[in-house]
Amino acid sequence: MRFLHLGVNGTLFAFIKLFTSIETNLFCQQNNVTNNNNGHLMIESYNFWLISLSAFISSLVFFYSCKFVTRIYESNPLERNQFLAIYSASMGCILFSIDNLNWVAIEPSLSSDHFSLPIFFGSLLVAMLAIYTVLSEASKKILTFNALLNKSFTTGLAGYVMFYLSFVSRHPEIPLTLNLVNLLLALLAATLLSAMIIVYFFKMKIANHNFSILVKAVMATTLGCLMVFLNPLFNATLSYEYQKTQTAVYLVNEREFIAVFISVAILSLFVITLVAPNFFEHLKTRFKKLNFSDGELDDVLDKDPLTKISNRSGFDAQLNYSIKRSTRAGKTIALAFIDLDHFKPVNDNFGHHVGDAVLIKIAQRLIQSVRACDFVARIGGDEFVAIIQDITYDEDITPIIERMVRSVGEPFHVNQFNIDISCSVGVAVYPGDGDIDKLMVSADAAMYKAKENGRNQFKFFDTDIESASDAMLTIQRELRHALENHEFELLFQPKVDCKTQQPIGAEALIRWKHPKKGIILPNDFLSIAERFGLMGSINAWVLDEVCKTIKRAKNLDIDLNISINLARQQLRNQHIVAEIQAIMKLYHVTASQIIFEIKETTAIKNEIQFMSILEDFKKAHLKVSIDDFGSHPFSLSYLQNLNVDELKLDRVFIKEMTDNKATHALVDAVIRLAHALDFNVVAEGVETEAQRVALANMGCNHMQGYLFSKPISEKKLTRLFKQLNHNFVSTGQYTVADYQL
Repeated sequence: MRFLHLGVNGTLFAFIKLFTSIETNLFCQQNNVTNNNNGHLMIESYNFWLISLSAFISSLVFFYSCKFVTRIYESNPLERNQFLAIYSASMGCILFSIDNLNWVAIEPSLSSDHFSLPIFFGSLLVAMLAIYTVLSEASKKILTFNALLNKSFTTGLAGYVMFYLSFVSRHPEIPLTLNLVNLLLALLAATLLSAMIIVYFFKMKIANHNFSILVKAVMATTLGCLMVFLNPLFNATLSYEYQKTQTAVYLVNEREFIAVFISVAILSLFVITLVAPNFFEHLKTRFKKLNFSDGELDDVLDKDPLTKISNRSGFDAQLNYSIKRSTRAGKTIALAFIDLDHFKPVNDNFGHHVGDAVLIKIAQRLIQSVRACDFVARIGGDEFVAIIQDITYDEDITPIIERMVRSVGEPFHVNQFNIDISCSVGVAVYPGDGDIDKLMVSADAAMYKAKENGRNQFKFFDTDIESASDAMLTIQRELRHALENHEFELLFQPKVDCKTQQPIGAEALIRWKHPKKGIILPNDFLSIAERFGLMGSINAWVLDEVCKTIKRAKNLDIDLNISINLARQQLRNQHIVAEIQAIMKLYHVTASQIIFEIKETTAIKNEIQFMSILEDFKKAHLKVSIDDFGSHPFSLSYLQNLNVDELKLDRVFIKEMTDNKATHALVDAVIRLAHALDFNVVAEGVETEAQRVALANMGCNHMQGYLFSKPISEKKLTRLFKQLNHNFVSTGQYTVADYQL
């Protein structure tokens, strides 16, 4: 990107020289110039005050419209297209209005009683398309030179087409010819200006805080002035044969009035565009600002909140960029998958705060082990990846990987503790070990082979590992195929009030209907889906199906509340709350109808991320439940600071509760403590009447299990709820027997 800076600076200097010459030749003429000898369109009169007004408004738009690109950049996929459409339409209108303001400020020596409305609106549409091109490219995470060149030419061409159609709409009776030399110069100038605008927005959207207001104002003013100077350059491309026999359309005083009117319209439209989205709930964003580094590419990647290095999202973008770059350069890259050995005992023996400190130090050591051109990211709890770039010979990879393994193996001194830890590393090389989809799988398989060989070492992907890698890749492809071909289904297990046996909702449970293997339970595929980054798509499908189920149940006069399990990967999605709200709003589902379950182990292992995302859930009034509670050691202070709505007791305690007095006492104590902290308590895995009675006597709120029902389909669930309500009308009570269909 540094060469872009040099190019933009050189371009800016060339623009100043070019337009200084144009201003001297065109603007310094007297106000009685009509046509030159070649019939080129010249300037009859100009108003310096109006030109200054146009430049000021253009500069003001550039100064503040960075907010639009930032909002598009920070939006989730569900909102990105909405923002692009809204801002492209409104900013297109603003660009079109500025062009009209320039027509008034720099009045050509033509007037006409004719006007073409279709061509006029065609010019407006082209302006919107030009703005769409700029916003869509500038809001991306990575800006390559080829993309900049293509989009800049497209935008510059669209700008000229807008000008041409705008002229024709005013004077459809005039036959026009184009001066090719001037046209090429005009397109070159428009392309260069478009490139400057795209780079300006691209840099400002994520580094706005790194520039002073003065620097930003100078840059915006420069672009605003160049926008005005582009108009006479476009004028010089048109040639015509025309006898001026009509009176001027604009008088001087009328021009000033029209200019002020257009200016007020531009500013009004801009203000509306700036503030209107805040009045629409589906356009609100509650995303936290990211901390960006000074790096050329790192400053646009998502960060891991604990280690401050890039996370899985940032890694995916960087890997895609690195592969394209290596292909152009004719070099290879290596992907190193780094998994810590025996990291769990660190958390168990020393506490999670010590484990977090170790992870931070490991991230720092890995960065120090690689070269400046390489890349390190944290993609999971104790999983890191490194992209080794600019590789000429495969032998150059080994010293770098050896440094990484040695650095992690050195003792860590945290809070007066000496902690020894190691790592296993799997290495895959592009393109020899697979394309972009297979590369991660190959490195992952090599890492597992390193663990099998004794840990604390690295292993390159080879033919012996390839068969296992192919099996993992097959499962990955089958999961993608399952998403595309609707092979997943949801079953629902009813949740019941402990005292009254009244149905109060259900838990949604996913199943995979494999065309050859039959029904596959979630424990057999969700961990693989999470490893390959597919959990976001699966969770989005589950939420969509649950919302549909709630809506269909409402049409049957059944108020249904459903619990949904969230995977560990979802905690790393900064936009998860906005995505959930967008889907729920689509089906008119309220926050009280869904509760999101997060496993206790997931919450503890990712405590910082969990607490951060929990705050966003609370602000959105979304309910959160801790699933499998009690399956992991916890402290009272941790439970006291847990701002959730529900605790779901692990089925292991329920199973032993009636046969083990200690377990019975423990469950009773947990229920009392949860109620003291205002938590709702749910017991899962209830299979006997004795368990139900014991839980009811302890004051447990809700329960679920085979005593009432196995997981059933949506159709059976609604039929069950109807049957229960019918029996209640007849008997005035709910019983366990009523749950048997």
